[in-house]
Amino acid sequence: MHLRLNIFLLGIWLGLTGCISTQHQLPAPEPGQLAETQSEMQSEAIAFQMKRRARLYDLSWPLLEANAALCPKTRRSIGVVLADLEMYADLIGGLTADQIKAQGLADDTHLFHIIKGSPAKQAGLTSADFIRAVNGERVEADNSGKVTELIRKGAENGQPVQLHVAGKDGERTLEVSSVEVCDVLVKLSTSSALNALAQDKTMIVNAGLMRSADDDMVQYIMAHELAHLALRHARKGTWNTIASGAVLYGPVLYAGGAVIDRTLEVFGQNSKRSFARQGLARAMWFSQMFEAEADYVGLYMLARAGGDIDGAAEVFRLFAREAPASTWLRYTHPLTPERVAALEIAVKEIQAKQTRGEQLLPERVE
Repeated sequence: MHLRLNIFLLGIWLGLTGCISTQHQLPAPEPGQLAETQSEMQSEAIAFQMKRRARLYDLSWPLLEANAALCPKTRRSIGVVLADLEMYADLIGGLTADQIKAQGLADDTHLFHIIKGSPAKQAGLTSADFIRAVNGERVEADNSGKVTELIRKGAENGQPVQLHVAGKDGERTLEVSSVEVCDVLVKLSTSSALNALAQDKTMIVNAGLMRSADDDMVQYIMAHELAHLALRHARKGTWNTIASGAVLYGPVLYAGGAVIDRTLEVFGQNSKRSFARQGLARAMWFSQMFEAEADYVGLYMLARAGGDIDGAAEVFRLFAREAPASTWLRYTHPLTPERVAALEIAVKEIQAKQTRGEQLLPERVE
């Protein structure tokens, strides 16, 4: 009763005395200055995000093209990323189509990126061009879906795709060949984690990895994820989870481990091990095998794409520096020292095959 009365009286006092304000304040910019700064920062953000995505697409292309024979599903591509204003805004992230348009971009289907080394790049297509017709069929200016569909349809038979484009120097017609690539969609996540993942037909690379790792490291991780997709690890993992009964006991192990972790935390016990993650690892007993296989096959995929296999293991040294526990705590992935040592052996195996002029195919386990 006394507590309620005290709270009531405190509320009356605060109401009578008023809220506490700040004693210092930044100078208020003029509206015009604020608008100019906002526009400038949005322009910089667009350029930065486009550059990051260009890097992502350029690193993925050699892997997708060189390893088409190892992927269960393929498609033909000329190597362009198309986007109307709405999709452009989605790719940039955090800005609306109107804000993108305010930066001077036309309400049109843009060649968001022409991938380095692709047939489109070799044919002379530029990001300043706008596609007006595909194989003689006219397209609406803002219908990126239709343009993508026509290019894909035209490339299916392996014949060159005829593009009529409008650019700074007027209109012209180009013939662009297509090549067979792994049927994989490459996406960028805004997550700051040093990680990437593969699901369905999609490879997702985190912005955190793009920020922290150099091109060789990023490309190897992409090769690792491509190996997951090519080897159908997600499908095999689902089957193993059901066949072993882990679909039933896995959630129990994880939830029970989480309770133990929380209890230890409440009582001030700082355990280096996570019981929840141990439970998950027991349910996903196959995960370490799949990760090791993706490390190995991914290295071959990188070599087939002409990547730097000597520096591939450096990404796990980076992981170890950022997460020292990965050097001795084992959950769903092999220990980082194991991965580095195993890759060093695999590098020698691949280099020996290159010296002998042999086909670069990973050795199969009998």
